[in-house]
Amino acid sequence: MHLVMGGINGHYLRDIRDRAAKETDEVLAAVAYATDMSLLFKWCLDYSIPLRYYGRLDDGVAVTWNILRQFLEQRSAKFQCWLVQHHHAKVIWWRGHGLYVGSANLTGSAWYSNIESGCFFEENEITDEIANDVLDLFETLHAHATPLTEELLTIMKDREKELGKRKPPEDEFWKSASFNTWPGLIQTQRKAASDRRRQAFLAEWHSTLQQLRDIGTLVSRPENRPSWIKKEAPAGALADQFLHAHYYQRTMDGRRARYEEFYEKNKNDPDAALREAVAWWRNLRSAPSEEDEMLNITAPKLRSALSKENLKTLDENGFRMICMGVHAIKDYARRVANKSVGLPESKIPYTIPQKVDALSARIWRERSEGGTDVRQLLAHILYGGPNDKLPERLWQGFSDPRWKLEGLGISALGELVGWALPDAFPPRNGRTSKSLRSLGNDVRVHVG
Repeated sequence: MHLVMGGINGHYLRDIRDRAAKETDEVLAAVAYATDMSLLFKWCLDYSIPLRYYGRLDDGVAVTWNILRQFLEQRSAKFQCWLVQHHHAKVIWWRGHGLYVGSANLTGSAWYSNIESGCFFEENEITDEIANDVLDLFETLHAHATPLTEELLTIMKDREKELGKRKPPEDEFWKSASFNTWPGLIQTQRKAASDRRRQAFLAEWHSTLQQLRDIGTLVSRPENRPSWIKKEAPAGALADQFLHAHYYQRTMDGRRARYEEFYEKNKNDPDAALREAVAWWRNLRSAPSEEDEMLNITAPKLRSALSKENLKTLDENGFRMICMGVHAIKDYARRVANKSVGLPESKIPYTIPQKVDALSARIWRERSEGGTDVRQLLAHILYGGPNDKLPERLWQGFSDPRWKLEGLGISALGELVGWALPDAFPPRNGRTSKSLRSLGNDVRVHVG
């Protein structure tokens, strides 16, 4: 994380933007005021990066008419704009690259000459808690937003012209039936907000659980199973690796995942998108991304190592083997800062096994605020009660300080649950959600 303070410390938003193109899957922007198209919006268009933008709705025309017009002219589901009353945030998430939270609006003065301050988090610094809070911000804005239409554009154009001549009455502006008005946030206690997030997580978990089970049933049918997969591979594991292959082979454009573009294309008929993807999968003559090794070799080893009995005697070497087999942990190890896992800085990049070694050693030594180690955490989530209560224990595992361990977030724990109990809970991580979304399913994408 570093401070972005423009001319004061030499860190500018434009530099973050210019470095982000190769890694950014989509841009989520909640910036109240916008007067300059070139700062972010044109950049997204130039690099064909999907954008969801939320500006402020008020009688002072916080987002200029010319910018609104250019959004409408694109007529693209990849390039969307909404206006929201009582919105004053300045948040930009280049998903896959990093997150800015600060004071700068999308104006030339804010980006170049004003005294502004903010924080930029590299993608590997964005914890599950931060990601969930930011996603909650965008969902709250969306729930109270006014979509951009020709009617709204006309209202804002007329208002901008009036403001150039005189100070028109505020009440006159708010009479429009085009606006989705709301009174703003009602202050809530911390516990109420936590309960709301817990309920949202559980609702999403159960809804996507059945989707994953249905996919597992479909791809485990003999006619849909590629010849290079052993017959004993569990349906849940098959669902995960089918989605893995689809994601890496069919949604990637270089280092950027185009899952939002595919979502817009497939959201009206997810069933048809799934049928087409399954037809592609079953005709593969070989595993495109080492799915055969995962299903035939690694998955059985993980299931054995994570069994109730074997967890009791799990040692550090055994835990390292588990980490090497879990996509979410390897991906986090790849992105995590060297110093945070005790590695000295080096001109030669560390290999993935070296980073996983360091990360797994740190997690193994870690203790939660309640004194829990990783064996106790996994035993609690996997076997600390009936299966129907496992999602609640999983929530505890990544959100409750009494259980939470640094480096094991929702993606890692969700995947570990799936490799331990694939018959009941297919593995899932951030990539699973992206792949499901690319097939037209309206699921939330966390970090990873």
